[in-house]
Amino acid sequence: MIIRKAAEKDIPFLIKGILEIEVKGSSNTYNNLFSVNTATTEKYLTQFFLDEENLDTELSLNRFIIAEIDGNAAGFCTLIFTDAEYYRSKSEIFPVHLEKKDLEALIDNAKTLPDHRSVSENKHFIEYIYVDENFRKRGIAKKMIEHQTSKIDSPAVYLNVFEDSTDVIRYYKSLGFEEWLRTEIDTPENRIYPSVRKVILTKKID
Repeated sequence: MIIRKAAEKDIPFLIKGILEIEVKGSSNTYNNLFSVNTATTEKYLTQFFLDEENLDTELSLNRFIIAEIDGNAAGFCTLIFTDAEYYRSKSEIFPVHLEKKDLEALIDNAKTLPDHRSVSENKHFIEYIYVDENFRKRGIAKKMIEHQTSKIDSPAVYLNVFEDSTDVIRYYKSLGFEEWLRTEIDTPENRIYPSVRKVILTKKID
């Protein structure tokens, strides 16, 4: 297995994995966020990844790594640091690519989410940890997490996990992560993550 930086050729694989991660019920969170169908979501995600000025967000190609086995993409994840520049870049990418009606839906839908920036900012997060079903149970996620953690000059690293992903939470705890905070996003008004709470896990870096 090798771990390398993601390239344009990996974009379809990244989008496939991201949408698998984001599925909740009969939809996914990006469809809900933009109020669009899956084909339109895939179009927008492709545009985000191809945008050379989209840097250092969880949807920028420069932050992703690929785990490759025998020439095949087997998994990926991204590492982000939630400083002021991260939030600025994230807020700018949507207006550039979304059609007006979808941008308006994004703004309206985002209002239904509680603001957790005060607890999540200025931290290193490993996001979108994904392993293709044909390559699971080979320790790929562990290797990718170790690779990303080795690049962090900080006392701790963090993960976001859906509360109902109990097997995933158990796995991360086996790697030394501990529960740090449960975030309440399960509100009657919430149209993006219906019936979901998130758990933030953390691990100290030696």
